[in-house]
Amino acid sequence: MQYWINHDGVQSGPVDAEAIKGMGLTSRAYVWREGLSDWVKITQMPELQGLYEMVNAPTTAQRQPASGEATMGEAASGEATMGQPYQPQQQPQQQPQQQPQQYTQQQRPAEPCPPTNLAWAIISTVLCCLPAGIVAIIYALKVTNKYNEGDIEAAKRASETGAWWCIASIILGIIVQPLTSVLPLLLASAN
Repeated sequence: MQYWINHDGVQSGPVDAEAIKGMGLTSRAYVWREGLSDWVKITQMPELQGLYEMVNAPTTAQRQPASGEATMGEAASGEATMGQPYQPQQQPQQQPQQQPQQYTQQQRPAEPCPPTNLAWAIISTVLCCLPAGIVAIIYALKVTNKYNEGDIEAAKRASETGAWWCIASIILGIIVQPLTSVLPLLLASAN
């Protein structure tokens, strides 16, 4: 049987039970396989008992189950899970084969991404002023990175700074281009 593993936010799989032994998993790991509708803790999979290390597990002297709660023995046998009363399992309905859902999904910011100005940065680099244009390209790339990290304010600042560097590159190009054309003529006429 093939399993997908999510251990401390890192997903891997598919792997078989033999490979799970060497993965160094702890009781914090989550597992998914065909036939399961969602991820479950590895401790709830009877066929994987002994293939992981227990972490932060209370001893029976530390904690006694409250009335209606399952004991550790019941949880290991699959009869109930810790903290929940035993409920008989219903026969699962035949479902089409599906891939596991992402266990942790990154939240997208509600605000749209600010403009990157990348096209303007490239144009100003090629046609106007190389050094200022390169700085504009760097800030244009920072916009998307900061937005993907969820830092909207930093993305807005990078967008604005990149736009100013594009403008500076164009202005420097307007000033420097004519001088580079006229200066050789002036030097030639002076000789």
